[in-house]
Order: sequence, then C-alpha cells, then structure tokens
Amino acid sequence: MDFKFLLPILVTIFLAFIGYIAKYVNDVHIAKRKDKLERINRQLKDFYGPLLSLTNSSNSAWQKFRLAYRSDVSAYFNDKNPPSELEKETWRLWILTVFFPIIERKYDIIISNTDLIEEDFFPECLKDFCAHVNTYRPVIERWKKNDFTEHVSLINYPVEINEYLIDSFNKLKKKQKRLIG
Repeated sequence: MDFKFLLPILVTIFLAFIGYIAKYVNDVHIAKRKDKLERINRQLKDFYGPLLSLTNSSNSAWQKFRLAYRSDVSAYFNDKNPPSELEKETWRLWILTVFFPIIERKYDIIISNTDLIEEDFFPECLKDFCAHVNTYRPVIERWKKNDFTEHVSLINYPVEINEYLIDSFNKLKKKQKRLIG
C-alpha cells in the first residue's frame, strides 16, 4: 500500500478521533454546568429564597410590633420593667398568629431540605434556629392550657441567621448569573 494514499486516511481518522474527544469533553462540561445550575436553582427556589422571604417578612413584622408595643424598653421581657398582663397577652397573640407560624414554616423548610444547604456542614445558626423553635413548643402548649407562667423560648432567636441567609442567597444568585451567561 502506498504511504501517500494511507496518510490522508490516517489524518482523517485522527481528526475524527480528536473531534470526538473534544465533543465528549464539551458534553461533559455542559452536563456538569447544567447540573450545577439545576442545583443552584433548587437551592434558591426551595431553600434560601423561601427562608429569606419569610425572614424578611418576620423581621418587618417584628420591627412594627416593637414600635407599637414596649418600644421604650430594650427587650420586651425586661426584668427592670416587666410587661403588664395586657402586654403579655399582646405578646402571646403576636407569637401565636404572626411569629410562630412563620418560624414553623422556616423550620419545616430547613428540616425537609437539608440537602440544599450550601455548606458541607449544618450551620450553627440553623441548629440554633431549630432549637429555638423546638424550645418554644412547650411554652405554646402551656398557653393552650391557660398556663402563662412562661412567655419565651429557652433559646433566643439566633439573629445571625438573618445575615447567613442574605449572604448565602446573594452568593448563589451570583453563581447562578455566572452559569447562565
């Protein structure tokens, strides 16, 4: 067989092989990018987005509540200036109708979507938040039995969750934008 005849065939086979490998590498890259984008979209849609929205609405309601009730003291339950019975009743009303339903929804989102947490670990502020919710449940159960000896959770609401959610949401939006184009 003549080498001049064989060379174009070999070059054609080699170029086809290189083209196949390039297409394969490109397809893998596109698939990985698509998977990353799908995960980020799910994180934003099912976890960080709803948590941030609920947190923002809760924070707004809390600010309005505190402006309307006992705005003259640093904490609603203040040892030096305790709330009156009417103020305690107001507290219970707001907790039961506004704040606890929101934190229960947030709790459910966290518990049912832990796979969407961005970190490789369960963030401390989320642990503290879940503990806050769970230690409020007995207080509310007592209220249902007209026992008003307790009014607050054993664990305070972890305010650092607010910054965590804002930061995580913004980081994911940047990643999403970069992956989209």
